Amino acid sequence: MYKTPIKILQLEKNDYHTLLNGSVAGRKVRVILDTGASHSCIDRQFVSEMFPELALEISEGVNAGIGGTGFEVMVADLPDVRIGRFHMNMFPNTAVIDFSHINRAYQSLNRKPIQMILGNDFCVHHKAVIDYDRKLFLFQ
Repeated sequence: MYKTPIKILQLEKNDYHTLLNGSVAGRKVRVILDTGASHSCIDRQFVSEMFPELALEISEGVNAGIGGTGFEVMVADLPDVRIGRFHMNMFPNTAVIDFSHINRAYQSLNRKPIQMILGNDFCVHHKAVIDYDRKLFLFQ
């Protein structure tokens, strides 16, 4: 069982995000833990700046999110992903999308930008539990 600390970030009254730290190929990323997101994803700008050589493919299928439908989604196999002490040599088929709307909202609240969303695909596969009392993310 892996355990990594989480931070509960209050954005506005009764509006929270659960954050954790990670890295992709040795580059630190701020991660939103989002059980409402069906698929884990990473910011397109971060990928283009940090990994210009990374092969991106257009995602086939329904591209829908809280912000609407029909937006462009690319996918990539992310190298060397770490969440706390947990390590994956490859995080396959990760959605690469534009996070500018998320990071504009964060900026308006004087918060640091985020680079990744860890979604339900990861949580289900790794039998994850969020312990809000102890501020821990537990998974296998």
